[in-house]
Amino acid sequence: MKRPTSPSLTLKNIKIRRGRSISTELTVSLVVLVLLVEVVLLLLIYNRQTDELYRRLEEKADEYAVSLSETLAVPIWDLDDEQIRRIGEGFARNELVASVVIRGAEGNVFYRFSRLTEDYPIRREVPIVHTGRTIGHAEISLSLATYRQELAWLRNTALMVLAVSLVVIVVATGIILRVLMRKPLDILREGMDRIARGDGDYRFDKIHHEELADIARRFENMADTVRQREQSLKKEVAERKRAEEKIRQSDIRTRAILNAIPDILFQFDRNGRFVDMRGNPERLGVSPDRCIGWKIEQVMPEKLARLFRRQLSRSFETDKVVVFEYDLPFGEDERYYEARLLAVSDELALGMVRNITEQVTAAESKQRLLEQLQRAQKMEAIGMLAGGVAHDLNNVLSGVVSYPELLLMDLPEDSPLRQPLRTIQTSGERAAHIVQDLLTLARRGVSVSEIVNLNQIVRDYLSSPECRKLQTYHPGIQLIPELADDLLNISGSPIHLTKTVMNLVSNAAEAMTDGGVVHIRTRNRTIDTPIDGYDDIEKGDYVVLTVKDNGIGISEEDIDRIFEPFYTKKVMGRSGTGLGMAVVWGTVKDHHGHIDISSSPDQGTTVAIHLPATREQRMQTGGEETIETMKGDGERILVVDDVAEQRELATQMLTRLGYSATSVADGEAAVVYLRDRQVDLVVLDMIMDPGIDGLETYRRILRIHPGQRALITSGYSESDRVQEARRIGAGAYVKKPYRIETLARAVRAVLKG
Repeated sequence: MKRPTSPSLTLKNIKIRRGRSISTELTVSLVVLVLLVEVVLLLLIYNRQTDELYRRLEEKADEYAVSLSETLAVPIWDLDDEQIRRIGEGFARNELVASVVIRGAEGNVFYRFSRLTEDYPIRREVPIVHTGRTIGHAEISLSLATYRQELAWLRNTALMVLAVSLVVIVVATGIILRVLMRKPLDILREGMDRIARGDGDYRFDKIHHEELADIARRFENMADTVRQREQSLKKEVAERKRAEEKIRQSDIRTRAILNAIPDILFQFDRNGRFVDMRGNPERLGVSPDRCIGWKIEQVMPEKLARLFRRQLSRSFETDKVVVFEYDLPFGEDERYYEARLLAVSDELALGMVRNITEQVTAAESKQRLLEQLQRAQKMEAIGMLAGGVAHDLNNVLSGVVSYPELLLMDLPEDSPLRQPLRTIQTSGERAAHIVQDLLTLARRGVSVSEIVNLNQIVRDYLSSPECRKLQTYHPGIQLIPELADDLLNISGSPIHLTKTVMNLVSNAAEAMTDGGVVHIRTRNRTIDTPIDGYDDIEKGDYVVLTVKDNGIGISEEDIDRIFEPFYTKKVMGRSGTGLGMAVVWGTVKDHHGHIDISSSPDQGTTVAIHLPATREQRMQTGGEETIETMKGDGERILVVDDVAEQRELATQMLTRLGYSATSVADGEAAVVYLRDRQVDLVVLDMIMDPGIDGLETYRRILRIHPGQRALITSGYSESDRVQEARRIGAGAYVKKPYRIETLARAVRAVLKG
């Protein structure tokens, strides 16, 4: 803290710099203001009088023209040239007239007069009429010379009035200001000089103007304050000496407290030099002898030194605690610190450094978990939307997929309609596959789970038409499988796992625009401790599928979005639907697996999928059955579906398969139908808005006919309510759109129990 000085504060030390005179400036201002007003008024009068003079001259021109026309009527009618000439000369003798022209009706000139002038005269031309007929024309123009002379006189008069006014205003203003301002100001100045010479009892009693009296009172108060300040400074000096002693005692106690604090404490001077250090230096990585007496730049790394120097300056400027964080590498680890700086005087600042590595690590872990949760919630929300759309599309696609199949069964082999129908059916199935991707995105796509080996999934894909087609589009791509011989099995859906492999390999191939190598690896892995990454991986036994490319890589801002639906850097409609990686995400999550991804621009991308391993073995399947071997024998089947086209389609397919099929439009109608009837099987749609759904319908049917066989269909997925219906007695689940072979196999399986 600065020690205050105690000079003798008297008004003698006050020096007033001489400046401009208020009275002079006020005089000039008033004179200019009045002159401006007077000039404006004179200009207005001048302009108005100018217009009035011109108007009068125009009226006189009109009067002369009419008079000339009326005077010439008879002479021109009589063709009296002498009389016409005398009339013209009579008007020409007028000094205002600049020209006179008298013409006959045929344009012949009877008389012409013109006076040389530099003005632009006022012209008037009027017809000469006699007994209602125009017998000629008279033209007369008036000179502006007289008009300009009157304007000059008016202007000179205005200037003279302005000059006289200026003299009067200056004299009057000077007299008024001398009486009203200069004399009181002289009294005020004389009193201030007396107070400055030490006459502290002087009072400005001769000043009666309110404004100047207020200034005088303020000056008197200032003089009293100065005297009081001189007295208080003497007392303050003595008190400060006692305070300095207390500060020294307090400093001793403060040092003892600082030595007891576990954090690292520093003291800096204003130049950034270490003055003192307390605490455990091992926590910071420096020792006191390496710090004390040295400047910040000589002790800390360059970047950190600039940070400390900037924050130290802030602490001296603001007198507030400055808090900031920084990190330092220690071998392979990174340590994080929190620093606090406070200027305790003009020349000394206190710094405290705390190791916050554990807190920062915990916060980063929490933030990573929060980002993973938000990512999962966003995918779930988008997935629910996609699932609803997929449900409606599956109902629409049922006719596109199934009706061509029924028609093909009736057409002869050589019919020209067979190929168009197969094209329609194939297009419908392709659309159904896209809808299946939407269901996978909705986390509702895995309806079949069996024991599979990931090596077989990879081999089947590498020998598939889809893989050959990919290699045709990307001839410079080489696919290298590296499959573990002892790979464990997993429980999952072969269709969805095949799509996962296909999407990963396709993305890897498209990332290598100039060709390259895609490595497809499988291996077993046991994880003993959870792994933090893009997707945290829990403990357990896993089968790991890794797809690695050396392509263009993915930027850091794009990695967090590659699994979002319809997010793609490709051209939509040419490279896919934008659902590929979203389908991968949904499939992996449906299989209770985890995804890890690492990439950087121009360095390639590696995607690793961890799927829970199982020790169960795959079961071998028997030979395939044909539709003819799966036909029924007149069993009664009730179709329950809220979509009319779907009811009609299912009824036709079941009838073609040899069953006796009947349909109703909702669950309530099905319950009413079965109250006094029995059927061998109920084909039950799960979602039937706005009435009761398939599960509730089946529960009510079971109350009427316990043990009633049922088959569940849905355009959405095998949801929890589907599983509940199967748990209480329903048989197979068939996903829309279904083919006749799929329906035949499911119905036969349920009827056989």
